[in-house]
Amino acid sequence: MRKMSEQKKKNITRVVMLIMAIVMILSFVILPLSMDIAAEETGVAVTVTRFETGKLSDAIEKAKDGADLNTITKIAVSGGTMNASDYSALCGYPNVEFLELAGCKTENGVIPENAMSSRNQLSYISLPSNTETIGQRAFSGNRKLLKISIPATLRVIGDYAFEGCEQVEEFAVPAEVTSIGTGAFSDCKALKSFALPVAITEIPDYCFAKCSFTEMHFGPQVEKIGNGAFSDCHDLTDIYFYGDKAFSANESSFQNVKVTVHTYEDSEGFDGLINNFVSVSNDLSEDSVYVPPQPSETTPAESAAETEETASEAESSAEETTEASEEKPAETASETQSEVPASAPAASSFSGISVLIIAVLCAALAVTITLLVVNKKK
Repeated sequence: MRKMSEQKKKNITRVVMLIMAIVMILSFVILPLSMDIAAEETGVAVTVTRFETGKLSDAIEKAKDGADLNTITKIAVSGGTMNASDYSALCGYPNVEFLELAGCKTENGVIPENAMSSRNQLSYISLPSNTETIGQRAFSGNRKLLKISIPATLRVIGDYAFEGCEQVEEFAVPAEVTSIGTGAFSDCKALKSFALPVAITEIPDYCFAKCSFTEMHFGPQVEKIGNGAFSDCHDLTDIYFYGDKAFSANESSFQNVKVTVHTYEDSEGFDGLINNFVSVSNDLSEDSVYVPPQPSETTPAESAAETEETASEAESSAEETTEASEEKPAETASETQSEVPASAPAASSFSGISVLIIAVLCAALAVTITLLVVNKKK
């Protein structure tokens, strides 16, 4: 009886060891395989040349030609007019890094509220060519965004439109912009410069909170700085104001910032600005004249190329992907075209589902071997 018990223990030990060996073999086989597949399933670029408003999703589905939506890293829309549902369709591709919309238009010149907010991988976007208004929070929370190409048609920037775009160093806003909303550029931690359009007379509440300015230049048109407009801009040390009459502000406007306002010797009303955060220096010479901003414009192609290079340098330790591919001539009868790197067919034909099937088969094999061993010992 005792020998039988010991033999039973030995059999159980052997079975356990066999199962562990099979599991280890599976891990060594499947893990590198899944990594190779993940590496293959990257870099798919899709171009849509024509689509019906509200049906961009169908056009992209046709253009991607069976590629897994998770492998698409670049989408270019070079024709048609987008509405709110079309922007929602773009949000259905979670790994898009480059989004080129300069070749299309947006309905009524408006980019809707929350149109492309919190896109986890987006590093570059060019806006539709007729964009006049950017809705509230349209691009907020794009924490990997490096560059955005803005057309000269833009006039209105909505509340919190770019809040949390913390890697963007510059927004080339057209000088003709007439309205900037509350918190529009708040928490853009890398923003180092900004050319304030001449039509802006009031810097709204929390507009530039937590930005990285070292200095700002205001024209005489600026009359008011809102609550928290420059709060927590810890690098901001100098503001140059080219007006004879002081703008209005309160202590929260520059909260947690030690800033000096430089103005003309004969300027009036600045005594009321002096507090724990603000000092005033009448050291501007009479020859100092405010020059209205004229932001330099870049074409979408130039911006995309620069952004791709910047992204590759910033993430040199990450797996490299090729985003530029040769454009195929548009076919007369087709509505869409697809630019797919050579690795895409392998990605679509041998996906993660294949890995799952292999794993199930190996597990079944392991169970079969285990049962055979146990039966043999008996």
